[in-house]
Amino acid sequence: MAKRYKYYKKESSYALVAGISYFIRQFLLPNPFSNLFESGMAEFINYIFGGVLIPLAYFLTRTWYVSKKGEYWKGSLGFLINFSILTGLILFISSFITNIYLVSGIFVFLYIILCFLEGWLLNRNNFIF
Repeated sequence: MAKRYKYYKKESSYALVAGISYFIRQFLLPNPFSNLFESGMAEFINYIFGGVLIPLAYFLTRTWYVSKKGEYWKGSLGFLINFSILTGLILFISSFITNIYLVSGIFVFLYIILCFLEGWLLNRNNFIF
């Protein structure tokens, strides 16, 4: 009985962080494409290409996070932070540049730098949490 409670307690912290992460991503973060397109088209583009940000944020989190039993909440929190960074990066770039191809190129370049930077700073062997 005590073993099940410990398992539930560890998983409940992940469920709490994952639920908060989902709420923040869905309702509190702005549409990253709002500077590039008009209102109706920005939501449509966000439905299509917003799904691309999820695997990008996941891969960015995997550059430093290795799941350990009971520490899944760290990965969920890292995913939320990386998703927020990528959303903010698109918003920041698109506030100065309106050409979609140039914004895409700069975003890819900065994403690659961010992957190397997070992998170097938050190495798999040296956790900061």
